[in-house]
Amino acid sequence: MNYHRNADSTLTFYVAYYESQRKGQSAHSPRSCLPGGGWRIEALTQETIEGATVAGKPLRVNRVLISYGDQKQLVYYWFQQRGRVITNEYLVKWYMFVDAIRKNRTDGALVRLTMPLAPGEDPAKADIALSQFSRDVAPELAKYIPE
Repeated sequence: MNYHRNADSTLTFYVAYYESQRKGQSAHSPRSCLPGGGWRIEALTQETIEGATVAGKPLRVNRVLISYGDQKQLVYYWFQQRGRVITNEYLVKWYMFVDAIRKNRTDGALVRLTMPLAPGEDPAKADIALSQFSRDVAPELAKYIPE
């Protein structure tokens, strides 16, 4: 879904929720699919979003600056599953394995926010918008992604 604050500012909000990830269907990481689509990862860090919490814990996201030719975008993403927010793809698989045994659950979601950057635009402007949107959406996700 696209959100517009003004004519030249679009933020794309995407959530993929899987009730079960046992039958070969699972959330896959943008770290893999973005380069597969031709995008180049220029920077990848993890950031804590001030004022945003999930299940009572601070929201931590992967922050990725990507480019495709002369296009650039800033992406925030995280995995939200069974009361956890996870930014490490290997931990996603580990907890899915552990929770399948302990809780008989493999549900989970990938949450991704994307904002295109104008040529020469400082990503800091997009950081502000993505951080604010993260703060706004985090409590709403609890209604749809079970803990």
